[in-house]
Amino acid sequence: MHLQVLNDETFAIMVLMALVTTFMTTPLVMAAYKRKAKISDYKYKTVERKNADSQLRILACFHGARNIPSVINLIEASRGIKKHDTLCVYAMHLKEFSERSSSILMVQKVRKNGLPFWNKGHRADSDHVIVAFEAYQTLSQVCVRPMVAISSMANIHEDICATAESKRAAVIILPFHKQQRLDGSLDITRNDFRFVNKRVLELAPCSVGIFVDRGLGGTCHVSASNVSYCVAVLFFGGGDDREALAYGARMAEHPGIRLVVIRFLVESNILGEITSVDVGDSSSGKSISEDEEFLAEFKLKTVSDDSVIYEEKIVKDAAETIATIHEFKSCNLFLVGLRPTGELACALERSECPELGPVGGLLVSQDCPTTASVLVMQQYRNGVPINFVPEMEEHSHEGDT
Repeated sequence: MHLQVLNDETFAIMVLMALVTTFMTTPLVMAAYKRKAKISDYKYKTVERKNADSQLRILACFHGARNIPSVINLIEASRGIKKHDTLCVYAMHLKEFSERSSSILMVQKVRKNGLPFWNKGHRADSDHVIVAFEAYQTLSQVCVRPMVAISSMANIHEDICATAESKRAAVIILPFHKQQRLDGSLDITRNDFRFVNKRVLELAPCSVGIFVDRGLGGTCHVSASNVSYCVAVLFFGGGDDREALAYGARMAEHPGIRLVVIRFLVESNILGEITSVDVGDSSSGKSISEDEEFLAEFKLKTVSDDSVIYEEKIVKDAAETIATIHEFKSCNLFLVGLRPTGELACALERSECPELGPVGGLLVSQDCPTTASVLVMQQYRNGVPINFVPEMEEHSHEGDT
């Protein structure tokens, strides 16, 4: 006896649903597996690492054509000469969404997959800046992949962080919100970019560098054979300072770069007498031991390298520290940590730009005699939330000045 539980129509629908479910499950499982594998492959999130010869991936952001020469010269300084395949750069042109129809069409392309629009092929007249990076890639044999991010100012930091994660970048380089004027002073170009930098510093999946552009290498790209830079690392201690020194060590591989490392130490007889400001983990014994281990390894690797100079400066107070820093006014580029540890760094006056830290703020102040470019490094801290500049929030939406 046959029970007519299902009629032909219901049976056909159920078979069809089973087939659809089968075909959908396979690609979904494969996509989830690939995403998990991709995330697990993202293991180099800092410049400081045990395997110093592994590929360094940089997401270098810029606002416009004026930034390009210095950004390219910074990339050139970062690549060394011996190992062409150890540097991969993603050059991202940051564009604000406007109400023009052409921009609206591009934004639709931006948002259809949740990532910024990557311009590969057809480019509008405004995208001629990308040609400079493509030309540099051809001449230098460095892997440079230009792209354009078009977003509202409220969302552009999300595009930067998402792209850094998808491209497994070890460091994001952001342009400072001030640019150099003809008289050498720094002038605010877009104050809302300061808020963008703040949000990236807080949310980035890797290390971050704030690049204060004072014309590194001049107004044009300097070829590898003509590079002649003095790069100074001011080392006080802590993870951010180690990140700056690790980047400097990469730069020292370039035959046209002379690296000067200055480590600041407090006179032992006055240790503990300096008035300091609490900035978090400045008294961490673990940080001190990591510093000693890192410096010992660095000195061992560079002991026979004539292009690397390591000095230790013993100072007694903040005034003597500042005077020592002012002596290095002839450098082309300073590499410093955002949050240096130790009493000396903490005793330095807080700058009006907390995103540069005490040492970076000192180097860009009007009282400092140098006009060198500055790269301020923040080392990735394994997802620990960072909120160090609350006073920026109240100024982040001010108008341009």
